[in-house]
Amino acid sequence: MIKTTQRKINKNLVKKLKDTENNLANIFYFKNGICGFENLKEFIVTSLPQDTPENYKYLQSTEDEGLKLIMMNITVNPKDFSIINAKDLEISLHTKNLELKDVAIFLVTSMHSKLEKNYISVNTAAPIMLNPVSQEGWQVILDSPAYNVQHYLG
Repeated sequence: MIKTTQRKINKNLVKKLKDTENNLANIFYFKNGICGFENLKEFIVTSLPQDTPENYKYLQSTEDEGLKLIMMNITVNPKDFSIINAKDLEISLHTKNLELKDVAIFLVTSMHSKLEKNYISVNTAAPIMLNPVSQEGWQVILDSPAYNVQHYLG
């Protein structure tokens, strides 16, 4: 487990975030950052507004207040989990001596509007994995034509 006292946390930003009672337990260290933000290493997972399904969360950088991503937790709902082949994820976990049951798997989510209709897409090509025991996170790049940066839901 990474000690939070060794991290460079923007404590003022963390105090502003919604889940302040559990905020240190929800901070994850990304050794390599995430795609496009490799220099940012600390992220906190917080809840979205109450009317949002429970499997959607924010991934907020603790180092850059302007970076907040919406993620969908695919480990909560078996239907969502079928978006990605478990064997493709297990390969990545094997290098860390982990199993699927040890992590929460999230997909970065985007909202799109076309012809006055709203669409939701998820990035199936680069899932985010969070290990709540070690408080580590990492992004996996799935190099397969089966996965897309914009996989439209419903």
